[in-house]
Amino acid sequence: MTRVIIVRHCQAEGNLKRFFQGKIDTDITDTGKKQIQKVAKLLADEPIDELYSSPKTRALKTAEGINVYHELPIHIDDELVEIDAGDWEGILLTDIEEIYPEQMYNWKNDPAEFHAPNGESMSQVYDRVKKAVLRIVADNPNKTICIVSHGCAIKNMMCFAHNLQVKDIKEVPLGTNTSVNIVDFDENLKPTIILENYTDHLQ
Repeated sequence: MTRVIIVRHCQAEGNLKRFFQGKIDTDITDTGKKQIQKVAKLLADEPIDELYSSPKTRALKTAEGINVYHELPIHIDDELVEIDAGDWEGILLTDIEEIYPEQMYNWKNDPAEFHAPNGESMSQVYDRVKKAVLRIVADNPNKTICIVSHGCAIKNMMCFAHNLQVKDIKEVPLGTNTSVNIVDFDENLKPTIILENYTDHLQ
């Protein structure tokens, strides 16, 4: 059995200022720093063998905070990045609603049909992160792995873990910053969800 602990990055500037981050590399906030300390303490006694992170600053700083208690090499994995939101990136969410009403409707109400202008479709994100997680698990049998990634990317990972297709992604809740998920994989790479969107450490 291989255990994967999936952590969403801490609060970053885009989360605070309410603009779409996507692949934009934004720094973390003061609240984010506190969230990192809390999630790091939560995971301090977990027997983490391998630590993977998206290359974006908000994810990497979260991984570095968790790593204070584990002192592992951090594997930077480009396939763990957030959805490429194309023309949406850096735009306030309120402005996106006015400029791209149809796609904003899909983002909120029919995310499986979402396709960012000049960016990725939701199905592309689903396929990308599914392959990334399965590759990481296959490379690390019978270990405990921590993955630090992003909201939409993790939502797609958990959609796969629920044995759902991207058409059902609306059924999967979006976790908040530094929420924690735990998924166990058997020798056939079949996932079983142990914990989903845990946030008690933030209370």
